[in-house]
Amino acid sequence: MQLRRSILLAICIMLFVYFEIHSCSKDEIAAPKIATPVESIICGATDVYFQDSDFGCVAGALGTLIVTADGGKTWKGTVIDGGNLNDLQFTDRSNGWVVGKNGAIYRTVDGGAEWTKIAASGFPIDEDFFKITFFNENLGYALGYGGVYKTENAGGDWVNNWLPVVPYRGAWDMSFADDRTGYLLGSRYTDPDPAILYRTTNGGASWTSVAGSKASILRTVLAICFVDGLTGWAGGGVIMKTTDGGESWTTQVPIATVREFCFLSNAHGFAVGGKTILRTKDGGATWENVTPKDNRIKDLRSVYFLDAENGWVAGRGADEQAGNVYIKHSILLRTNDGGATWTIRDFAYDFTALQGLQESEDL
Repeated sequence: MQLRRSILLAICIMLFVYFEIHSCSKDEIAAPKIATPVESIICGATDVYFQDSDFGCVAGALGTLIVTADGGKTWKGTVIDGGNLNDLQFTDRSNGWVVGKNGAIYRTVDGGAEWTKIAASGFPIDEDFFKITFFNENLGYALGYGGVYKTENAGGDWVNNWLPVVPYRGAWDMSFADDRTGYLLGSRYTDPDPAILYRTTNGGASWTSVAGSKASILRTVLAICFVDGLTGWAGGGVIMKTTDGGESWTTQVPIATVREFCFLSNAHGFAVGGKTILRTKDGGATWENVTPKDNRIKDLRSVYFLDAENGWVAGRGADEQAGNVYIKHSILLRTNDGGATWTIRDFAYDFTALQGLQESEDL
């Protein structure tokens, strides 16, 4: 009798579990609720820039840009156009520029409240711009696929004295040590092993190839940073350093992921890319991983430090989907102790309405 009761009890338990499982719909199982509140303000963060400890900006995809005047406690968002924004800079709290795809160069004179597109004068209307550097309100350089464009009248007119010989060989990055000395990473020729680093010492009026910086040497490099006319770093799948203007290079980190550098001096600098933040205090002789342990970090794109202690890193978090709702996350990391500790702000963007559209490869 006792055995029969035990068998019946076991059967009842199995039936209870079976019906509990199958009483739930497939949709309920496969589509958990998104816990993160949707804050459609910045999509796919690409660049961060701070003028001082209070005033800063973050640019992103789909023409989104956010500005803070209180050190990041609050942010005001705007949509400039429909294209992706790649880089931004301010020369003071009022005057700033942001660049992006399809001839996008925008200027603000009121701290980012309004942005005006600069008409194409000296560059193709479909030029893709990746970087912007201004030394004062009038003198600036913009990096496009065709090379470095220079303006001396706040963007009214632009001149480019470096152009790729063949259309599919172009520029990838630039770094100016001062208003006249700069480097361009790119290729003009179809040679088997061309030089891919060019130097100017006259403000872009002419460019000279650097013989020691051939494609076979800088084969995984996509980013450069020079602190003076001779000392610089190259990064991508590796971190390398030169002290003779690119004529020779020393590998410092053989395997890395670098999208951008920020050096404060010949000794103190940072490199970010992928899920990693690296710091050096000795010119790259040693690099320390100072990335916080946080699973929201997926693809870091930009780094900016005001001084050795205060800095920001911007990038993308993981995409999130539940049912028909599709959320893209951007993250902004802040440190005030040189990278020893970080705080993270998560911006969620409701991408649901655009989910069916073709996404760009940079989004």
